[in-house]
Amino acid sequence: MINLYCQNCGSELEQNYRICPYCGQNVSSSNSDVMNEKDIKIRELEQKVANLEQIIDQKSNSKENKWPFNLFQPWFFIFPLIFVILFFVLFMFLVGIR
Repeated sequence: MINLYCQNCGSELEQNYRICPYCGQNVSSSNSDVMNEKDIKIRELEQKVANLEQIIDQKSNSKENKWPFNLFQPWFFIFPLIFVILFFVLFMFLVGIR
């Protein structure tokens, strides 16, 4: 079933409605041709919006996949900390020998 939109208030209508239940506007058969053209344009725009949303989702997913690791993994913080501690221990050991 094809849904149409009221020319007066823009509410979505079923094809068998003669009067808009939201605003009371008479939906005549002469207006149905104009409404069909508008409905086609609305469907085209809805499809374009859906395509753009899909492209945006794909791009955001591809950006997430470019980074090789998660910054919140524990080893990301532990390894540099261990390196700094070992550096200072080695430095203190070498200074203490002299």
